[in-house]
Amino acid sequence: MKKNFNKVVITGLLAITGAISLPAYADKSIPVADFFKKAQFNGRPVLSPDGQSMAMLVPRNGHFVLAIISLDSRQLKVVASDPEGDIFDPKWVNGQRLVFSLRRGSDVVMEDDDGGGLFAVNSDGSNFRKLAPTQKEARTGNVAYKAYSVVGRVSDGSNDMIVVNNKRGQDDKLGASDIFRLDTVSGRTKLLTFDNPGKISEWIVDHNNVTRVGVSNDVDPANKRIKQIVYYREGEGKPWNVIHHAYIDEGKEIHPLGFDFDNQTLLVAGRFNGRDKMAVYVWDFTKQTVGEMVADHPDVDVGNPTDFMPAKLLVDHEQKKLIGIFVEGLKSEYIYFDEGYAKLYATLKASFPGQEVSFIWGGKNAVVTVRGDNNVGSVYLYDTAKKTLEPMYVAKPELEGKKLSAEKVINYAARDGLNIPAYLTLPEGVPARNLPLVAYVHGGPHARDYFGYDPMTQMLASRGYAVLQPQFRMSTGFGWKHHTAGWKQWGLAMQDDVTDGIENLVKQGIVDKNRVCIIGASYGGYATMYGLVKDPDLYKCGVNWVGVTDVKMLFTVNWSDMSGPFMDNMGAKMHGDPKTDDAYFHKSSAIENASKIKAPVLMAYGSEDIRVPLIHGEKMRDKLLAQGNTVEWMVFAGEGHGWSKESNNIKWGEAVLRFIDKYIGDASPAAKK
Repeated sequence: MKKNFNKVVITGLLAITGAISLPAYADKSIPVADFFKKAQFNGRPVLSPDGQSMAMLVPRNGHFVLAIISLDSRQLKVVASDPEGDIFDPKWVNGQRLVFSLRRGSDVVMEDDDGGGLFAVNSDGSNFRKLAPTQKEARTGNVAYKAYSVVGRVSDGSNDMIVVNNKRGQDDKLGASDIFRLDTVSGRTKLLTFDNPGKISEWIVDHNNVTRVGVSNDVDPANKRIKQIVYYREGEGKPWNVIHHAYIDEGKEIHPLGFDFDNQTLLVAGRFNGRDKMAVYVWDFTKQTVGEMVADHPDVDVGNPTDFMPAKLLVDHEQKKLIGIFVEGLKSEYIYFDEGYAKLYATLKASFPGQEVSFIWGGKNAVVTVRGDNNVGSVYLYDTAKKTLEPMYVAKPELEGKKLSAEKVINYAARDGLNIPAYLTLPEGVPARNLPLVAYVHGGPHARDYFGYDPMTQMLASRGYAVLQPQFRMSTGFGWKHHTAGWKQWGLAMQDDVTDGIENLVKQGIVDKNRVCIIGASYGGYATMYGLVKDPDLYKCGVNWVGVTDVKMLFTVNWSDMSGPFMDNMGAKMHGDPKTDDAYFHKSSAIENASKIKAPVLMAYGSEDIRVPLIHGEKMRDKLLAQGNTVEWMVFAGEGHGWSKESNNIKWGEAVLRFIDKYIGDASPAAKK
């Protein structure tokens, strides 16, 4: 395996066949609904292992169905559908069979989204099999809901898959699971982890389908801290041995990623040798620590799980080699170990400058997905022999021909010198001088924003607003120091990071200091409310949805899901300890300091939210109304921590725009100043 970062000389662009529409300029004529409507095509196509067929989710009668395209004949055949919901997350078992799940989709609120399950079907539509019931079927049939998660295919020509299930550890709050081999024709399972070393939340299976690594997180009874223990065994039937242990509140945990095809070389991600950011290493079993470093990045962690998925190595099962790893940078990147993949990636990137490119390669065909701030998603078929790209579809055709606003990566210094990365989206076709600004703060707060199309950002920019998305301290993915600098800094340095980003744009003349609004969801909703508290003369309005309004209530509201060992340990470290930090909680409470708020606020909550229950919003609303503030209030019935139903997302987008226009739009009193 070639383990260095390949730098490939780009020799030329690919020939693109067929019509590809080029974007034109954005304007206010784009309906708000078009930004928030679900994509007409869902997910990215999945190439079969032999590269001869492609599975994709296509629209039919208001739902997504599973269709298979033969790439030689270009014939499309629908092989699975559901009258009440969408086919979701198809995966190839082998060259002739697939598994998939169901979900109710954007037609229902969160409370009614009772999909799930696991199903299998042949690529010609035959031999359908229900492997696990949906949540609805389990509830109405009064049977146990078996939530299988697919780990991967067996790659031995059989109809089997490797899956994980938590039946034996479903009551463990930090995760406990088992690995099974599932026959997708008969539905029978074989337990592969009978000798489970205990409370394993993450498994690594080698290329012979032997479970070799298990990661456990458990509470150390001596100090109540969460301790990671990584187990390893040399082969089937061999004893499990501990190869690493660390407290997760020190940032020294590791993330096993997988084996090379020799089934001896284990790659892991972690922070070693004084590094602040995660890198990928070969594990040295003789020294029980890391050996050679094979992938790193100067700005971001490599190999860390993201908000959406665990980190994974990129593998070519047909060629039997590791090919690289995905890096969630400020713009996504791929580090390729394989020269052939690296060259193709470089050529595709050159063909789509400024866009994010990914591809799945099988046989002579590669399915290429292109995304960016101007592009929700376009899919092409690349012929590696002819070196041609054929357009397949675009995810949101209603935005074709309408260029959206460019998003760029910026960095600025916080008042204490800490570097804050951020995304800045400027309205297309408008001089970047004295613009009204929306500071859009992400949730978490131990999370981050990602480059690419965002409906709220693009909708606001299309109406003439600059949008700043700061990756304030506590955000994840930018190293341990950046993350821990935000511990117990709600309303303090975390809030100042947002303010400093705004002031940086004002000093450059990009933003009109008299036309600034702050918005956000979850933690971003808190930052909105506390921003109005801390800087009452800076913001002309605030928009808070599903936002925390009192930090201590994260620990004291007993019908929230924010409880258990993680909150007792990491929650207390990051957000404050309810046993010892009363002074901090009083100071950082938006509710307790609401008397300082001057600006009008729009607030919205989901009636069924168990992450930030409705009481957060109700208490803040009542306090503001009692003191005479302007409050617009919305509750979305049946929704949780965010909106699932398409019509609710559209309604919310329209409400946000109407509210912001009123206070910092071109016709607002602030604009006339």
